[in-house]
Amino acid sequence: MTTTSDHSAAGSARPRRLRQIRAVTALALRDRLTLVGVVAAAMVAMGALTGALWPPLQDTLVALPANFTDSVGKLLAGADMTTPAGWMNAEMVSLVVPGGLIAVAILSASKAICGEEQTKTIGVLLSLPLSRSAFLAAKTAAMIVHVLLATLGVAAGLIIGNVIGGLGIDASGVFGTCAHSALLAIVFGAVAVLIAALTGDGRLASAIPAALAVLAFALNAFLPLSDSLAGFTKVSPWYYFAGSNPLVNGVNYADLSILLVAAIVLCALAFPVYHRRDLAG
Repeated sequence: MTTTSDHSAAGSARPRRLRQIRAVTALALRDRLTLVGVVAAAMVAMGALTGALWPPLQDTLVALPANFTDSVGKLLAGADMTTPAGWMNAEMVSLVVPGGLIAVAILSASKAICGEEQTKTIGVLLSLPLSRSAFLAAKTAAMIVHVLLATLGVAAGLIIGNVIGGLGIDASGVFGTCAHSALLAIVFGAVAVLIAALTGDGRLASAIPAALAVLAFALNAFLPLSDSLAGFTKVSPWYYFAGSNPLVNGVNYADLSILLVAAIVLCALAFPVYHRRDLAG
């Protein structure tokens, strides 16, 4: 009789926990929808503007000195400003797209995880009952969804810009750019998850991943300027976003796999850390 009642209690508790996890995830999703909407809209506007500027500037850009275009191409991978795809790379894809998505990932993760401690609501959530693992998984899932939603704005911007400017970018280039930039952002979002789990400090969970993202970009941009150092660009996550020039060549599954593994490892490290730390609130 006791065994039957225990099984019944466990069975009824399981759907309740699932509802609680979905509720926490939904709340985290709603909290950053304004940021996601602003970034997605900015990507659409940037894509349309970049596409519209290509036809009137085409002759001027093609006539640029070769040493100038070569330098830009080394600093911003794939940014050959004498070609339509290279122009889109230079003006939007090389920096604006990953920068916007990384901002979404970092702010989503850091605010969602640390915010509950700062507002002293974490104790209430974990008493529902909701395990720490479930809480962290819900917040991490929300970060990933935020990045994917903002990436839809990137796809729309690229498609609209391509149509307006007649850039000749095919579907594989749009998909490749979206896949590489989204996974790069998720990697730095995973860093934010780890720092948030380790410290509970929203400022550190935002500042450290942002600084690492800037460093990753700098390594990928400046190391290729030296022939002896160019090989070390592979230590930068940015290399696996830009190195294969996905806007032109489409998806590079090897590079995507490296970014995916990095994101999984970083997120996996966050769970045992979060379990051991004393939580505020």
